[in-house]
Amino acid sequence: MDSCDKSREELAGDVAELRRRIAQLEQAAGAGKRENGLDRHLDHFRLWQETFDVVDDMIYIVDREFTIVRANKAACDSAASPELLGKKCFQYFHNLTNPANHCPACKVFHSGKPFHVERQDPARQNRWFAISAYPIQDSHGFVWQCLVICRDITDCKNMLSKLNELAIKDDLTGLINRRHFIEVLAREFRLAARRGSGLVFIIFTIDKFKEINSSCGRKFGDFLLKEISDILVNHVRNTDICGRIGADEFGVLLPDADAVEGKIIAGNIHSQLCQFVFDDGEIGRQISISVGVAANNALNLQNHEDFFSLADRAMHEAKTQGGNRVVLLLESDADAA
Repeated sequence: MDSCDKSREELAGDVAELRRRIAQLEQAAGAGKRENGLDRHLDHFRLWQETFDVVDDMIYIVDREFTIVRANKAACDSAASPELLGKKCFQYFHNLTNPANHCPACKVFHSGKPFHVERQDPARQNRWFAISAYPIQDSHGFVWQCLVICRDITDCKNMLSKLNELAIKDDLTGLINRRHFIEVLAREFRLAARRGSGLVFIIFTIDKFKEINSSCGRKFGDFLLKEISDILVNHVRNTDICGRIGADEFGVLLPDADAVEGKIIAGNIHSQLCQFVFDDGEIGRQISISVGVAANNALNLQNHEDFFSLADRAMHEAKTQGGNRVVLLLESDADAA
């Protein structure tokens, strides 16, 4: 690097001169003398356009007549017509003839405050967008324009949906897992109590499942659990809720059902599973199950935990009696337990 031949005093003088020139430019800019400042070299509209064109989000500005006065490349590319500027935002985005109350720009013009919303757009293949609208004010605080930014969050929504699904579903069977099943049980118990409607809870377990795993192998055991899940879903009502609540335990909630109807459905489940031959191509065998049934009109049920315990006791009673049967635990049984 070349050395500087100037003395410290000369360098200080240069710095002072630079400061003086900067002060002159700032003064000229403040006085509106653009011809003496750097601003004379700038095309502000082009600067705005090039700055926002590099952004993937759709960005546009509307005036108080809801006319789109500026838009970046992403917004123009998404437009059905080649020319977006001059269009009414409510016509283009909502296919309406007048401004809509839920329109972000309308919200901003009405309140004078930023507005944020997530919305699914049927006109764009039901993709999800995070929409933020911001007021543009004049020197008196009057909102004369609105800046709107639309970000496509469909991939993010899909990922969150997948994560939520993984959080509530059993990996092996695809049924809801125990944690979520208990949440659903609590919700349905409260709803039934509020409405005065019936609710039946069925629990069943595979008889001698450990022996099946030992003699046939865990691969066949997993196959068995998946097949049971498929049969179960196909033989209950569309409104019923099925879940895997233990290693070889399954639960079924029957909304708007009474004890009689619940025992009939439980009997159908028992017959279907016990008559079916489970064959994975290498091993074929039949199974038996022990089924417990409880209805929410049983005595002393204070909450969903009591309801779960009642059905669980009914299932263990079926196992105690030798398995391969359905037991409905009546309120007299609950008192005796």
